[in-house]
Amino acid sequence: MRPSTPFPLLAVYLFSTLTTADEWTRLTKPALVPNLDYLHQGLLDHYPSVHSRYDIWGPGWIPQDCLNMAKNSNLNPADVLTYNVNYDDCSTAWVLCYHKNSHVPFDAMVDLLGRVPVASRQFVRHVIALPDTFGHAYNSNGNLAMFDITGDNLAVYLHETAHSLDFQNAYNRGQMSNNQNWIDNYNQDPNVPDPYSATNSVEDVAQNTVVAAFNRMVPGGYGSIEPQAGKIFHQYATVDTWQRESGNLLVPGGQCWKRLANSAPVPIPGQASKLRRGVMPKGKKPDVSLAPGLEIIEPKEFHTEESCKRTYGKGAEA
Repeated sequence: MRPSTPFPLLAVYLFSTLTTADEWTRLTKPALVPNLDYLHQGLLDHYPSVHSRYDIWGPGWIPQDCLNMAKNSNLNPADVLTYNVNYDDCSTAWVLCYHKNSHVPFDAMVDLLGRVPVASRQFVRHVIALPDTFGHAYNSNGNLAMFDITGDNLAVYLHETAHSLDFQNAYNRGQMSNNQNWIDNYNQDPNVPDPYSATNSVEDVAQNTVVAAFNRMVPGGYGSIEPQAGKIFHQYATVDTWQRESGNLLVPGGQCWKRLANSAPVPIPGQASKLRRGVMPKGKKPDVSLAPGLEIIEPKEFHTEESCKRTYGKGAEA
């Protein structure tokens, strides 16, 4: 006897499939779980910390991109400190920016960025920690903006770095979130990971990158913690296939071989006159050039602020 399919269920399934490559269209599949908080500890346990050392920039200077992101949040760039952070797995430092009122310790920010595999981390330009009344994060042209509680969550660093992988041609096949291979695999699953994933394909790819990272590195994989893992299998398996093809982007170890060029150091507004009058010492203009031999990643313009502007934390939803 042929099983019957209730018409409303069939209609929902058909409506939930993607037929175009518009990566910003809201998705309609139901969420598998309320959030991905339950992956946090496993990621911390199996993505090792990388030894680092850092030094602070001299007075009066800030990277142009950090200046822009601070002003975009209506914050005073003069309250932002800038550091060169040297990790043992790369010949060139990452330039990190830290607002003095951020709630997450700077050392925690350094540690979590270092846990992002260098094969992926090299597609991140700057990270800036900023205070806000609620925790969120976004990626702008390869710059990660971390607000309050997001700054102590490795999954958020992986998620925001995933946007860089998606838009900065880290994958051999190009951008994933608007690729037909991604759409075809998305259409085979009945669910997306969580409500945030349903924002659009861009966020779905980023959340499935977090799941793929857990599945790749934690013994037993995603199925060891999620009994219904099969309901999103084709999505996170596609991310894993693409990252393996492109040099194991989600696997720790190795050395950087390419980098996004740093944004230029610029004078901090409001401090220029003080520097000229000798009220405060002027630091030497920082050298932000890349080490010889590193391939320069061609920058791509993209912004996820609108779709990423949500609250992270227990029970958070899009």
